[in-house]
Amino acid sequence: MNRSVVVTGMAIWSPYGRGIDLFWEGLVAMQPGRKDITRFDVSHWVFRSKEAAVIPEVPSDPRSAELCSSRLMGEVISDVLDSLGSSPEGLSPYDIGLCMGSSNGGATSRYLDFLKVQRGEVNALGSYVESHTSLSSAAFLHELTETLGVKGPSSLISTACASGTSSIGTGYDWIRQGRARRVFAGGYGYFSDISLTGFNILRLIGKNGCHPFNADRDGMMLGDAFALVVLEEEEMARRCNANILARMIGYSAVNEAYHPTSPDPTGQTGARVMWNALGQSEDNLSRLDYINAHGTGTEVNDKAELIAIRELLTRRHGGSPVAVSSTKGHHGHSLGATGSVEFIATLLAMQNDCVPATLWLDNPEPGFEDIDLVCTASRKQQIRVALSNSFAFGGNVAAIAVERVS
Repeated sequence: MNRSVVVTGMAIWSPYGRGIDLFWEGLVAMQPGRKDITRFDVSHWVFRSKEAAVIPEVPSDPRSAELCSSRLMGEVISDVLDSLGSSPEGLSPYDIGLCMGSSNGGATSRYLDFLKVQRGEVNALGSYVESHTSLSSAAFLHELTETLGVKGPSSLISTACASGTSSIGTGYDWIRQGRARRVFAGGYGYFSDISLTGFNILRLIGKNGCHPFNADRDGMMLGDAFALVVLEEEEMARRCNANILARMIGYSAVNEAYHPTSPDPTGQTGARVMWNALGQSEDNLSRLDYINAHGTGTEVNDKAELIAIRELLTRRHGGSPVAVSSTKGHHGHSLGATGSVEFIATLLAMQNDCVPATLWLDNPEPGFEDIDLVCTASRKQQIRVALSNSFAFGGNVAAIAVERVS
């Protein structure tokens, strides 16, 4: 028997600072969280932008950055535990799971170790020992399980920029299947010179910030984030009077198998994923009020997502328009963490009866006038059902649907 799943806690370290309140204030203030990149040298003309949505505390040295990530994630854990209060009676550590999303997972350190071996600076055995005692994926996951007291299922997911969404969706599945009763899920991401250079080579970095769905958009803006939510079996959450933020309706994730970096331009897969996340329910679709779009500010990704949204909404008959916005112009694209960041943005929109606007959307992509793109200013409205989308590299497409709990 599938169990109902609710969200009972959330915490974040974003470019706006530590905490949920600062994050929400940044989203509704129509001010980007971008700053000058100082953690490594971007003075060369080849870099399309010298700005990103950075957390200033993250240092430049990769190993120091990974250790700093551990500290910042620890602070997010502290915040989310404070928001929960006491644990329900009878909740065992074996009932608690952890699922995190990342597109890095200590890879930078291991890449640098490989270069040292190639240059003859260290021997291969020394490099192996050093890299596996640094903050690798497994070491980081172990550290988090110890901090959270987790002895149930644990996993680190890396499905490119859908990782943060898939981590939450996997936690949802664990609870529904009875494998856990509480799951901590989220994502972490800080960008390095390697990731910035890679996106820069692909000419995907915007020259002046991120302008999702704008006709003259020219690319994305990288960012840092550490985000965590708490999922619980609804029956248990209600029994201990937990603060229920929303109920999860469904989750869907597929691979388009279309192209390594470009989405299927027909939008068919994206529409199917959103429809599946809504439980293939016409009632849920009719109550859908908001879609937090992946909206990277890149030409092909934005257009494919708008086509997918239009395809989904052709199933919807009557009702008010569905508000659509992307928050990446505010907090940037934090890669493996971004799905978790946007899931929190979606929950906050529902809590505050307010849809955050897409930043700098003053010239919407032509041909999509039938889609209600929220621009200029945030919009006050009640949200009954919402979707949070991720359209990622490698064909990874994921979506989570949540509903308001009265």
